[in-house]
Amino acid sequence: MSARPKSCGPCGQCCKVFAVEELGKPMATWCPHHRAGAGCGIYPDRPASCRTFECVWLMDPEMPHRFRPDLTKVVLDQDPAGTRLIARCDPANPLAWRRNPTYAALKAYAAETWGTGRIVMAVAGRRTWVIAPKEDIDLGESNPDATLSVVEENGRIQVLVSAPEPPPAR
Repeated sequence: MSARPKSCGPCGQCCKVFAVEELGKPMATWCPHHRAGAGCGIYPDRPASCRTFECVWLMDPEMPHRFRPDLTKVVLDQDPAGTRLIARCDPANPLAWRRNPTYAALKAYAAETWGTGRIVMAVAGRRTWVIAPKEDIDLGESNPDATLSVVEENGRIQVLVSAPEPPPAR
């Protein structure tokens, strides 16, 4: 396995924006194991949810440095199926997704993938938006894992939100 061309460096924004159930860490607070400028203090023993998370900036060798989450205050994430690109904002900067270069990149990706079944979203705390090529649809307080149906008629976009599917029984 080859080494990644990038590293987290001093970032750690994922340690703030995500809840970590295994640690009892709520969303929007710093993980008690995060060490400013040094990363995770329990990295070799970090929980499964931390091990499986893949930061889009980190995983995409072509994404420029200026998109690093600690600089934009936005952690780019994807759902496991790759159908949602989710801009998760630092709670201290809930509208960071609306600042460039992030906003321009989200809009461009929305335009490129519109109509393919892929959805671009922004999440700030419990508030969620769907980012469409021509407008942003505020879903208010909703679960970003909810099932979304996007309907476009006569140039108008409507997003229907239903409860997220429960995980399959094991």
